[in-house]
Amino acid sequence: MIKNLSLEEAGAYFKQKGLQEYRAKQLFSWIYDRNCGSFDEMTTFSKELRAELSSDFILNPLELEERTISEKDGTEKFLFRTHDGHFIETVLIKNDGTEDGRLTVCVSSQVGCAMGCVFCETAKLGFIRNLEPAEILDQLGQVRRYTGLKNNNIVFMGMGEPFMNYENVIKAAQIMNYSFGFHISVRKITLSTCGIFPQIERFIDEKQPFNLALSLNDTVWERRAQSMPIEKKYPFKKIASLLNKKFPVSRNRLTIEYVMKNDNISREDAKRIKEMFRFARIKMNLIPLNPGSSGIERPSDDAINAFIDYLSIMNVPVSIRKSMGSDIGGACGQLSGKKTGQRTIFENAG
Repeated sequence: MIKNLSLEEAGAYFKQKGLQEYRAKQLFSWIYDRNCGSFDEMTTFSKELRAELSSDFILNPLELEERTISEKDGTEKFLFRTHDGHFIETVLIKNDGTEDGRLTVCVSSQVGCAMGCVFCETAKLGFIRNLEPAEILDQLGQVRRYTGLKNNNIVFMGMGEPFMNYENVIKAAQIMNYSFGFHISVRKITLSTCGIFPQIERFIDEKQPFNLALSLNDTVWERRAQSMPIEKKYPFKKIASLLNKKFPVSRNRLTIEYVMKNDNISREDAKRIKEMFRFARIKMNLIPLNPGSSGIERPSDDAINAFIDYLSIMNVPVSIRKSMGSDIGGACGQLSGKKTGQRTIFENAG
């Protein structure tokens, strides 16, 4: 898969063929900036070189199986088939209400997920395999090709746990940032994790420039362990202690994601969050529970507003993530990698 190559690796490929390494920048421009759909479109290369590239590599490892559009808010969900017959989902959020003009693509990092969070539909699939960098990057390329839109924001919050596929995710994020690639600012690329301690520490020690978002979702050990089994292996208090000590003040604020249920939005929960992050520079992203098969009920608006008031003691930014795409199963926690039989649209495909 040619999208697995970094710029340096692509340069080595051309050098091996006796060609100038600058060809790698041309290649990346065709693949990412121009988002071409075939090697034949790369007209700055000779026919012979295009034929060699086509013989040596797969350009687009994903095939669109289904595309659905929310009638409520215009969110689009894409179901892709992988080369080995599995399914992953990608979501284009056209305006999440937090920033004018924001176009966000939510990408998947794994087929299925091993984390077992009870409020997540992906968890019900179990873990199947990691996605390669090419499969992560192709989600973005195909969404752009089918919609004709260039997004300016990326979140690794689709199917899978990104930090259980750390190296592939980091490589894909780096290529997204290349000036000869998608050229998306590191400040517009967010990696989310439910709390994989060794990789969080590695992310910080490597001084990775991307945004980091952590799913807390509860403040009581027993409750969090019940809904998020990762708590038993990597207690969040240990992660919070690491963040208080090591997360750089100069970076973007650390985002703490918090799925709100009826039993985790009390005044006491707000106090525990404050105590947990006494020194880390954070912002709170509150997520009302989205409908799913877990049977857990969404809190009332009054209860959510009361929790926001309780959080005022922290004196940090607090936002509520709008539930975009919930009517098409495209909201947080709803991705299942399954066909729905909903309307599929293929216009603007390149």
